[in-house]
Amino acid sequence: MPKRKSHVIESEDDSLEEKSEEDFLITHGQTQRQRAKLQRSRTKLVAESPSRTPFRDGGGMDMGKTKSKSSESMSKPVPKSPKGENGKQKQCPVKGCDSQGHLTGSRSRHFTISACPIYHNSDSFLCKKAYDDRQKHKMIRRTSLDIISSKSQAKAVVREQREKKEDVQNKRSRFDGVSPSTLHNLDEHSEAHNKNREPLLDGMSSAYDLGLFREAQARAAEDGTYELTHHYQLMDVHEYKIKEIVIGRFEINTWYSSPYPEEYARLSKLYLCEYCLKYMKTPTIARRHSTKCVWRYPPGNEIYRSESLSVFEVDGKKSKVFCQNLCLLAKLFLDHKTLYYDVEPFLFYVMTEADNQGCHIVGYFSKEKHSILNYNVSCILTMPQYMRQGYGKLLIDFSYLLSRTERKIGSPERPLSDLGLISYRSYWKELLMEYLHKYSSAEILIKDLSLETSVHANDVISTLQSLGMLKYWKGKHVILRNSSMVDEYMQQKRKRSLIRKPRVIDPKQLSWQPAVFNNNC
Repeated sequence: MPKRKSHVIESEDDSLEEKSEEDFLITHGQTQRQRAKLQRSRTKLVAESPSRTPFRDGGGMDMGKTKSKSSESMSKPVPKSPKGENGKQKQCPVKGCDSQGHLTGSRSRHFTISACPIYHNSDSFLCKKAYDDRQKHKMIRRTSLDIISSKSQAKAVVREQREKKEDVQNKRSRFDGVSPSTLHNLDEHSEAHNKNREPLLDGMSSAYDLGLFREAQARAAEDGTYELTHHYQLMDVHEYKIKEIVIGRFEINTWYSSPYPEEYARLSKLYLCEYCLKYMKTPTIARRHSTKCVWRYPPGNEIYRSESLSVFEVDGKKSKVFCQNLCLLAKLFLDHKTLYYDVEPFLFYVMTEADNQGCHIVGYFSKEKHSILNYNVSCILTMPQYMRQGYGKLLIDFSYLLSRTERKIGSPERPLSDLGLISYRSYWKELLMEYLHKYSSAEILIKDLSLETSVHANDVISTLQSLGMLKYWKGKHVILRNSSMVDEYMQQKRKRSLIRKPRVIDPKQLSWQPAVFNNNC
């Protein structure tokens, strides 16, 4: 039997990959005549190009510069495996595995269980063969899609779809169910390898369905491997390590860095309990924790409830771990936040939305127990999945409600984040517009306005200046009430309320008395 010819393709990472002639023709769609023509054109191009300066030590050419565009388009750069703490390449944690091969069949090494051929009861040769089969199937599918896109082949499409459906039904009909010998082999395999191997799946379903499952496994392993290698390669370039978090049913991309412990900060994805805010490494740990976690609301006193909206007052000294976890979570979305672990001098007001599962954290703000400058907010955050729904203004309004209850004039601590500054300016503008709309006297004093709204005079002045309503005349500041501007703003507000019912804080639902703390609290 004559030997089958093989073609060698040079990739960008200087690795050589052998492909049989049949696979080469199917994958790249080139015939031998086309390949010979391409080779002649390359030879002509090299002959016409100017000579290059040879290396001093060997007289060889710089082959990295003479690669053609076609060879670059054929191969795709593969990220290198991340290195461990000792500087060596990371190894697969499966016992007895040398990290050779990959479940996808497209890589030569792996370092995760999800990509380990041995864990999946296979080897590198079978994985490579499965990869070649998937490539052939991909070309066939691409051809079918080209036919489907043609309107003139509508009848042929229906016929091919019918034949495909019948073929799948025939393959599935050959499966007679799970035999006793299959169950016996499954038990023996489980006893021999315990949890160090994937359960034997051969004979548990039809060969067609098992092939679909294996293909999905390979795709997931490829995505996971690329994500991890890409993440580890950028660790030294980017400041932050955690790219996204999973909390409850939401998967959120992070904005900034957060000083989580190093073993967690090196992960690309972090899993958090939406009730106690405990952070975990894997979805399996998070799933197990969710079955054991008894918390369904923040560990504090519920001081406000209106329908499904609640606010809990949490003392940083009494619930230290929860408040630290809350600060670490907030740092992922706040640039100027510096408080992480020293939470004892602060009170945290956590806003939640309740359903039949529990109270889900919407946002929070914190303030000092003893503030010399009467700051009513030290840090404020609305969770990204609840932004642009009115919760930010609710948190700001609630902070000023507490200031009015204490009979104090409050102001947020500086510097404010970009989103925080936008929210506060919008809130102050709405508050002043409503005040000017209801106010009927001829004279308006900034001091009276500040006392009634509990907004600091400096914040009132800056807002009036941005609206063009504050002028300096005859040695004093004068408020120019622009009735047309006020009426237009109130009309727009009424229109917005018809589209979506605004969220408001009801002062009657507040059940809170200002706490008195000692200097040691």
